[in-house]
Amino acid sequence: MRNETLPDDFSRALQDLRNSESHRQALLDSALDCIVCADAETKITEFNVAAQKTFRVTRSQVQGKDLVQTILHPAVQHRIRRDFFAPTTLSDGDIVGNRLETKCLRADGSEFPAEVTVTQIFIDKQLSYTVYVRDITARQRAEETVMRLAAIVESSQDAIIAKDLTCRITSWNKGAELMFGYSAEDAIGQDISILAPAGRSSEMQRIIEELKAGRLIKNFETVRMAKSGRIIHVSLTVSPVLDSNGNVVGASSIARDITAPKLAEEALRRANETSIYASPVPIIAADKQSRVTMWNPAAEALFGWSEEEVVGKAIPIIPPEEKSAAVELHGRLVAGEILRGVDVLRQTRDGSILAIKMSAAPIRDENRKVKGIIGFLTNITDLQRSETALRQAEQKYRAIFENAAEGIYQSTLEGKYLAANPALARMLGFDSPEELISTRTDISAQRYVSREKHTEFVRIMTEYGAVQNFEYEALRKDKKTILVSENARVVRDFAGKILYFEGTVEDITRQRELEHQLRQMQKIEAVGRLAGGVAHDFNNILMAISSYAELLERKLTDPSTGRYVSEIVKATKRGSSLTDGLLTFSRKQVLSPKVLDLNALIAEHLKMLARLIPENIELKFAAGGDLGHVKADPSQVQQVLMNLIINARDAMANGGRLVLQTTNAELSSGNSLDNQDATAKYVLVSVTDTGCGMDSETMSHIFEPFFTTKEQGKGTGLGLAIVFGIVKQSGGQVSVHSEPDKGTTFKVYFPMVEAAIERENADVVKRSSTGTETILLVEDEDGVRNSTAEYLRDTGYTVLTAAGGPEALQVAEQYDRPIHLLLTDVIMPFMSGRELAEIVTSRRSEIRIVFMSGYSDNLLSTHQILDTKHKLLRKPFSLESLGQYIREVLESNGQTAVAGR
Repeated sequence: MRNETLPDDFSRALQDLRNSESHRQALLDSALDCIVCADAETKITEFNVAAQKTFRVTRSQVQGKDLVQTILHPAVQHRIRRDFFAPTTLSDGDIVGNRLETKCLRADGSEFPAEVTVTQIFIDKQLSYTVYVRDITARQRAEETVMRLAAIVESSQDAIIAKDLTCRITSWNKGAELMFGYSAEDAIGQDISILAPAGRSSEMQRIIEELKAGRLIKNFETVRMAKSGRIIHVSLTVSPVLDSNGNVVGASSIARDITAPKLAEEALRRANETSIYASPVPIIAADKQSRVTMWNPAAEALFGWSEEEVVGKAIPIIPPEEKSAAVELHGRLVAGEILRGVDVLRQTRDGSILAIKMSAAPIRDENRKVKGIIGFLTNITDLQRSETALRQAEQKYRAIFENAAEGIYQSTLEGKYLAANPALARMLGFDSPEELISTRTDISAQRYVSREKHTEFVRIMTEYGAVQNFEYEALRKDKKTILVSENARVVRDFAGKILYFEGTVEDITRQRELEHQLRQMQKIEAVGRLAGGVAHDFNNILMAISSYAELLERKLTDPSTGRYVSEIVKATKRGSSLTDGLLTFSRKQVLSPKVLDLNALIAEHLKMLARLIPENIELKFAAGGDLGHVKADPSQVQQVLMNLIINARDAMANGGRLVLQTTNAELSSGNSLDNQDATAKYVLVSVTDTGCGMDSETMSHIFEPFFTTKEQGKGTGLGLAIVFGIVKQSGGQVSVHSEPDKGTTFKVYFPMVEAAIERENADVVKRSSTGTETILLVEDEDGVRNSTAEYLRDTGYTVLTAAGGPEALQVAEQYDRPIHLLLTDVIMPFMSGRELAEIVTSRRSEIRIVFMSGYSDNLLSTHQILDTKHKLLRKPFSLESLGQYIREVLESNGQTAVAGR
């Protein structure tokens, strides 16, 4: 017959196993430090109460999860896993421990510094891990204070010890090793009496009896002896270890080293100049009624009262608003509690309020009864002010971040936004930074038009750590493209790993457009200066040719050869029209503006304009009613119309319809081409054709000089550039709208004026060209000077000549008879005609002045509009018109006139 009962030995072993597990669980639950256990794969198997509180998560929530990822900060996970969780070769029963200070991460995402002890345990060929975690936030913050008080109040790590009912040690943690000097191997299995000083062995058994009776032991103060024989004052908290039936099978004790407070009490009893009174830390002692019993010099220096003034009296440093809190703290100390790092407010003799960090302990008599308290006070006012300043600075820079005009961001290496300010959100078309961050999760695909540019950006950042003025095209939320410039840098952790990118982004789209426009204007200005210079030199050449042709014609007697001279004159006139265009384009032509009715001017020249187009093009003029007046040079307005009509004609090779239309118009700052500040009134002349039209690329170049879409030899590319120059010189604006195969409309805006229309005098009397006066002729071009001088002498004048200003002054100085008229070129080396005229008139006030030029360069005018005090002959002019004009000036009353050609 089989015996169904278990052998006694087996039962006892099973019971011991249960007892051991209960002991272990009791030790874990009573530990003040976090204790986390894991299997060989670092999967969590145990998570004690302290760990649940510290990491703010329940044991069931972390059971089976990876220990490293659950409690350690991501920045240190890889290194700690490599250095502390790599399996090592151990024998059964071996324990390998490592301790370090690092960062831990709570379940809610907050982090804290911690002291972590990692032990590897190898039992029955199975590897497991036990991790002890102690939050050292407070220790780090109070490190300076702790260092100063270490000799008096320093306390060691807690010792956690488990024992059975026979007082045999069954568990011994690292804190016990540090406190008592015995290793776990030395202690486990030994009687707990190895820690008892002489005469206290029976105390251990009495503690066990108390636990069996169901009485818990808390904050029991006694003494223990270290392996070295050193006596340690401890505060014990002892809890029973129960089996599954609720029976007490052992005890778990937590021993806290309170040697330092005990030494402080002893120090108080033996206070002298080398201890409390020499301490730089303010120390105050009081009796149970809060009357001062000791007040060291550091307290006197901080608070302003001497010891003689306060001893035997109530503590004077407590502000009225802190009285109740101070009474409560005093009661806790008298009850035996030790306070560490309590923040309080205290006042000085002059009423100033100080922020104080206070640690305090009860003072006991020889019978261990509390007879008073002692406090250690550290002034942290400056520290709190620094913290306040830090918070204010953070608020300040947060305001800068939120209100900055530039976009500011932080993003991961993988391309996800971590933070963005409102400016960046607006720049990219989003309503808020939150929308931007949640919507754009892949910067390379969602912000960059070109992924290659993002790849280049990441390469530069990872290689050099920063970029400056990195330009690329960025996509807005509405799919529109903008050009941006970015400055950014890499942010790394203490191990050199990239944490994130941060940078600023500026929208430079408008800036680049303006730069392009500036470059175009600079090119046009450069060509304009060249054109003006060419026109000036060419005018002098034409003037010499036409003058000698006129002289030749006057001397010829054979009519059959006279036609050759006429052809020469015609050729010079055609050349003159070319220089007109160049000067107009370069805006160097001197204007003779008049108040005009554009309807009347266009109607007067409509037949002439119609001759510019073939019969298969219909020309229509739609005159606007009640049209305002403009002030412009009539010949230039005519040239604008001619060039626009020719441009329209060339766009309608197969015929079409051309409409000229006038109307009054207004341009405000919102639609003004020149961004004018206020609404301005204009007279609008529009020229609309039904031709081939233009694309946007062509329209961007049409006003550039020498740009043409016509075949070689069929256009100079100056027509529309001349239109642009004339309109701008007249203070107006020009715009164009065109689409391929849909025709083109040019709109020319001339500023409206209130003045009345100027009527031409039809009764002009043709004057004689002869005279007897003396004329000083100044011209640096030899052909022009010689031909003009010969003509004037032939018509009866006395002519003095000079090739430039300095020579003319010398001639005038040496000529002692009257000089009636100074005829001078404007643009000359060394001295301009205007400078010469000012000097001559200062010496000969009665002299009349006539200038010659086709290129003023502002020397005689403001914005190329002739000053009223100057008289100008525009080159090239005929010698006959010169003679008549000189007579008119000599016989006039000084009114301004401009002679044509």
